[in-house]
Amino acid sequence: MPEGSNLTMPIQPPVNVIIIGGAEDKENDKLILAKVFQAAGGLKARILIVPTASAEPELLGAVYEQLFIEMGAQSVVVLDLTTRAQADLPEMEWRLKQATCVFLTGGDQVRLTTILAHTRFSRVLRQLWEEHRLLIAGTSAGASALGSCMIAWGTSGESPSRSIVELATGMGLLPSLIIDQHFFNRNRLARLIAAVAAHPTYLGMGIDENTAVLLGAEGLFEVVGEGAVTIGWQSPHLQ
Repeated sequence: MPEGSNLTMPIQPPVNVIIIGGAEDKENDKLILAKVFQAAGGLKARILIVPTASAEPELLGAVYEQLFIEMGAQSVVVLDLTTRAQADLPEMEWRLKQATCVFLTGGDQVRLTTILAHTRFSRVLRQLWEEHRLLIAGTSAGASALGSCMIAWGTSGESPSRSIVELATGMGLLPSLIIDQHFFNRNRLARLIAAVAAHPTYLGMGIDENTAVLLGAEGLFEVVGEGAVTIGWQSPHLQ
């Protein structure tokens, strides 16, 4: 579903979720990160970067921190949570309430959910998001983890079969979606088909690199960036 397609509808604020397919532009016009910045409040944005999924959280956190500072955000804080004990600390509620946006970086979605799921951090995150007090943005692994069913592992370029994808429990913010990222770029259509076939009540969403879905109220969304978004579902007649 390319940008500008009449199948996507430009949505009015507030955007409450931004799902990024990974490898978003960080050097040129920074279109997608600029969309995050604006949706988070622009010059009043208070962005909490969570690089928990990354194998190099300090390095990756610093990259995004500098980018959002240069855009003019009011505050940018990197919160590197490496253990569930840290994610359960009482201060997590205070930190989240200070933010207008939580940005989940790429890396390993299983690492991310293992550390954050069912902790104080994730409970407060969900509560503030449901109250429309917080924007959530996730890129790559941070995008995949947003669903309640998550692709934990899979092979690329194979014919669809149950053996090419392993599913796990995600953070559950978007319960009706199975999200895959780096989609066209890594030839991941077959594994998304297999994932949706295993969970036919879910909608599959494959997002290309440097491409994002801006999700608003009532399920309306807008696609921005240079790639496409692939939507898949299983017909009830085939179940």
